[in-house]
Amino acid sequence: MKQSIWKQTDFLKMWGSQSFQSLGHILLLVLIMTQIYSMTESVFGAAAVLALMSGAAFISGLLASYFINHFSLTRLLFYIGWGRGISTVILGYLLLAEGQSTLFLILIVLFFSSFIGAWYQPARFALLPLVVSKSQYMKANGTITLVHQLIITAGWGIGGLMAVFVPFPAIIGITASCFILSGILIKLIHLTIDTKSVKVDSKVDHAWKKIFHIPIIRTITLMDFIEGLANAIWASALLLAFTTVVLEKGAEWWGALNAGYTVGAMIGSLLVISGLKLLERKIGLMIGLCGLSMGIFTFLFALSPHALLAVIVCVLMGPMYSIRDICQETVLQDIMNPSERASVMAARNAIIAPWTGCTFLIMGYLADVLGIQMVYFLAAALYCIASVIALLHPSLREYTYKVEQEIRA
Repeated sequence: MKQSIWKQTDFLKMWGSQSFQSLGHILLLVLIMTQIYSMTESVFGAAAVLALMSGAAFISGLLASYFINHFSLTRLLFYIGWGRGISTVILGYLLLAEGQSTLFLILIVLFFSSFIGAWYQPARFALLPLVVSKSQYMKANGTITLVHQLIITAGWGIGGLMAVFVPFPAIIGITASCFILSGILIKLIHLTIDTKSVKVDSKVDHAWKKIFHIPIIRTITLMDFIEGLANAIWASALLLAFTTVVLEKGAEWWGALNAGYTVGAMIGSLLVISGLKLLERKIGLMIGLCGLSMGIFTFLFALSPHALLAVIVCVLMGPMYSIRDICQETVLQDIMNPSERASVMAARNAIIAPWTGCTFLIMGYLADVLGIQMVYFLAAALYCIASVIALLHPSLREYTYKVEQEIRA
């Protein structure tokens, strides 16, 4: 019998590293948003900081897709933690100076922190299959997704309270400590192999070619593009517009819709963690069916005559997307060679990240032109189209684990 992931110290260290990394990132965002807004007294200035961080992540993803294979994963994650921790301390010092002349230096340090931070997820994605056995990929991914959802949900509220009641130097210290602890925990992982990826002999665009040449990766990436446009309807601005215009309710129901979806997503992660064998046996089919369910629930959401019914639909929708997301990540980890996981994931992120930013603009424009309710009907259709692509792709639809061939790294 396989040892529970909760009894595997290496997985617990990686789980803790992801938790501290997520918490540090959220606290850093809250810290930067509040301080930059205070310095510039401009909403645009605060928004520009987010754009800068997204730009840094995009450039970083491009470079990571070429060079991440040249580094040991554990060593790289260790340096990322320390790098972000030290940069946070420098940011704190510059923010305390409160001079307009320091704003440029703040942006440089923030760019650096976002740049190296973008390497974390591809490296962690590639490391997980080396820490747990193949039969535990899905449960491990579900566990990490759940804790990430919890931290994202609670982090904004905790960060806001800390910004009001906790001294600024203490917040800096806590945030920096989260990043540093994230790096230390990864360094404590003991593997039987060197996590430096095997060098490949193909050209430097190898990772990019994999995205388009491997049918399952190409199909999932296409689905991500389609669903990415649909996902834009859950952005705060569009959801608030739906709440006020269609449901004719106030901001309190807007918050309830957000909370309902988050609760549902956590339930989905818990279902995966519970070890449902159906998900493992029919993992490819579940990706398509969950996407189809998202389309149906989004259609029902758009038709909801009452706010309470809309909240219930959000709760039911959450597990579908969470399960789909975890299944997809597990398939990608399983289908890629160990030497390709980090670079291919970095290349995918570099493609999808800028597209995600564009989707908000596209859906916002369509909401103005077509009306907010029509945009939700459009999103429902997009979810269904993505699910049909998955269901019509034989190798993805019939994809299943071959655990008997498992080799423990």
